[in-house]
Amino acid sequence: MAETNTFAERAEAASAVGGVGVNGVDSAATGISSRSTALTATIVPQASAANTAALAAIFTAAQLPIPANKPNACAWPGVSCAANGAVEGLSLMETTHYRLLPPTPRLCNRTAREPGGKFPATLAASIGQLTDLTTLSLSNLWLAGSVPLSLSRVTKLQSLDIAGNCFAGLLPVAFFRMPNLFFLTASRNFLSGGLPQRRTAYAVSLGFLDLSVNWLFGPIPAALATLPSLYMLSLSNNRFSGRIPPALLKREIGALFLDWNRLSGDLSGQQIGASLVGLGRNRLTGNFNTIRFSKSVSVIQVSENMFSGTFPQIVCSSSGNLGVVDFSRNRLTGTVPANCFKPAKSVLEVLYLNHNNFSGSLQPFSSLPKSMKVVNLGFNKFTGTIPPGLTTLPHLVDLDLGANSLTGLIPSFCQGQQALTFLNLASNALSGPPTPLASPTCAPSLTTLYLSSNRLSGSIPATISSFKSLNWLLLDRNALAGSIPAGVSGMQQLRGLGFSYNRLSGPIPGVWPRTIGQVLLAGNRLSGAVPAALSKLKRASFKPGNPNLCGTPLPACA
Repeated sequence: MAETNTFAERAEAASAVGGVGVNGVDSAATGISSRSTALTATIVPQASAANTAALAAIFTAAQLPIPANKPNACAWPGVSCAANGAVEGLSLMETTHYRLLPPTPRLCNRTAREPGGKFPATLAASIGQLTDLTTLSLSNLWLAGSVPLSLSRVTKLQSLDIAGNCFAGLLPVAFFRMPNLFFLTASRNFLSGGLPQRRTAYAVSLGFLDLSVNWLFGPIPAALATLPSLYMLSLSNNRFSGRIPPALLKREIGALFLDWNRLSGDLSGQQIGASLVGLGRNRLTGNFNTIRFSKSVSVIQVSENMFSGTFPQIVCSSSGNLGVVDFSRNRLTGTVPANCFKPAKSVLEVLYLNHNNFSGSLQPFSSLPKSMKVVNLGFNKFTGTIPPGLTTLPHLVDLDLGANSLTGLIPSFCQGQQALTFLNLASNALSGPPTPLASPTCAPSLTTLYLSSNRLSGSIPATISSFKSLNWLLLDRNALAGSIPAGVSGMQQLRGLGFSYNRLSGPIPGVWPRTIGQVLLAGNRLSGAVPAALSKLKRASFKPGNPNLCGTPLPACA
């Protein structure tokens, strides 16, 4: 699920609660500071015995340490109290390395996680005794078992975050009816079952609901569209099925994330009101150009569906808010309108059109706005040459034109491509020398370069040694001749190299970066002994071809 904080993560951050304190002059206070002649102190409110006992049970069940020299629970880490000692906020965090890993079924089912750590950690039912809580954050604690029903008795709760745990089973319906709850995230757990369908099952206060990355199934309730405070809804990465309620699609909210489910239906003619739209990886159909989006839409992610139609006009007619577009892996066809992109008013940064059936020239993309960071047009039927405008975008990080029918020379990338890290021009019909390797100063941040399966000729430039950041270099299946430059030893970050099926000759350089893990040299005319640095590679790295090559893993040299 490739980057950026998600909308839901930003919402979670907004719900964080700080401690509450009272200023005073009591010398017995826990914190004392002096400035000039003034003496100030912070008095920590005193928690009741009942609340202290409840908190102790919660800390113990969650396998979190209870401060030994702090009998007052209001002074415990993550506990916030009102002046009268009522516990209003609880934000528990764990920095132990095993809990920083994302929960998985295998890890959550372990019987022992760490020496001295008894699994599983749970949420104690005593949480229901903290009836003055307004905020509760228990994310990434690996808490297992079910979410205790007693939590629904904390009716003052406004913000509840139990994301990133091992909770399983049903999420109690009573949670959705908590009268003051505005923010609820239970993402990245193993919750199952369906959501309540009746309108009365949900509190009118609910505004942010994130249940993503669980095992929830069934239809998406139409009742969610009636919640007056709803601003963000994320149900992505579950097993929801059926049609998306039209009223929910139409609802003007900040974000609607329903991607990675099993949703179906024809969206032709539908209206989508959210500003951030995530519908990818479902089974949705329809003519995409008949779908109407809000004027405020800034993100459209509809990849891996079955939408049809010509090039999406929303990209050309955007009022200036559209920043991220992902139409990849659909059934879109046709050419790109000549005057589609209007750089003067566009804020477009990310454009995924890969794995469709677009055709024609890439010339319209010469007018992409300077704000572009990602352009992926791979696996289409584009023809003609690569327009220079695609090589002059100053903020471009990722350019993928692979698997088309592009011809001509590879243009220079020496006009402001300082940010470029990924360049894929593989599986086309490009000719001439491997231009991007000629001037390493033109793309100093490049980490991945794919030029395989073209018609490139000439030699591999000796300047290859100057690409200090390159991790992956694929030049296989071209017509390159000459020797492998000894400068590969200077490519300090190189992990994989593909030079197979060219016309390379001569010996293999003896020195290779320590980072190298994969080298493909088959189908050439190399000779001499395989260097010791490559002796652990498989035979397929050198054969077929290279009849005059010898040494481990090949037969011994004479």
